[in-house]
Amino acid sequence: MQERGLRKDAEERRQVILAKAARLFAEHGVQNVSMRQIAREAGVGQGTLYRSYTNKGELCWDLIGESCVQNYARMNDYLDEHKMRHSLKERLETVLLYHLESLETHSSVLAAIQASGGGEDQGGLPFYSEHYEAIHEVLVRLLKERQASHTSRLPDPIFHADAIMATLRPDVYIFLREHRQLSPEDIKLRLYQTFVEPLF
Repeated sequence: MQERGLRKDAEERRQVILAKAARLFAEHGVQNVSMRQIAREAGVGQGTLYRSYTNKGELCWDLIGESCVQNYARMNDYLDEHKMRHSLKERLETVLLYHLESLETHSSVLAAIQASGGGEDQGGLPFYSEHYEAIHEVLVRLLKERQASHTSRLPDPIFHADAIMATLRPDVYIFLREHRQLSPEDIKLRLYQTFVEPLF
């Protein structure tokens, strides 16, 4: 019983931390908010915060992780439901659209995860790598389907998926939005023109 109460307290504290962090990020931008500020706003000690999150990247991932999982499930649900009703081209474009929508919503937080000091030996924070691999797997599956149904030589599915994911890195997406002044629709159309249309 006591253990259940401790778990409940920990979950309530987690929700307070996430709510305060989300508000600070919205007001000041992810890069301009320190872990010290988050701890102070949440009314917890820095030691308590660091026991839950070793760096801001981990906190950011917890903040959006559920949304990313839901987006991945949304892709797979769509693909399962529309395999026989939508063309492969439509399915590939829809999966990319879902990913773009997620990026538009979470790009600044995902960029903070990617820029985090944690997990550098793995080429980026492990949490982001896990998200990358999940979306990459969906793209590879669709690209292999295209390769199997086509007689002429097509790009390697794994490399092609990596090229798409490199273009859709959160920091690259932010660069395209802020420095290239491209709208989400502009990015979507260029993505389709570069990576989808040449396959069909």
